[in-house]
Amino acid sequence: MATSGTPYGGLDLIATRAYISGASMSLVCYLNAADSLGDATVVADLVQPSTANGYAPITLTNSNWSVSDGVLTYDTGTDPANPQWSATGSWTGTVYGTAIIYGTDVVHFKDLDVPFNATAGRKLQIDLSTVVGP
Repeated sequence: MATSGTPYGGLDLIATRAYISGASMSLVCYLNAADSLGDATVVADLVQPSTANGYAPITLTNSNWSVSDGVLTYDTGTDPANPQWSATGSWTGTVYGTAIIYGTDVVHFKDLDVPFNATAGRKLQIDLSTVVGP
């Protein structure tokens, strides 16, 4: 298993969706243990927190992607520039990573350096260049 990966040609799919055409992707958290996802991971394999207390998948709008020196970045267009969740209470488990999904495909995933336990007032902000970068 791996701490990050791009199942099913995920980076190509991200670039295609962000720059050419197609529906937006989503950023989700997962509760799966660190180093437990791999090349065959699909959305059904991800255990997400319940949609409550500040957690819900974040839609990654296509027009917010840009590229610089070959690195895809994402800017929400507001402050903060990176997507984030603001917990209003505890979530249904410890978050071990985030994934970019499209339909039933996990196009990229990355374990967090430090697991996140949501409590009221805590924020989890994700720099997507670190998720889709090397």
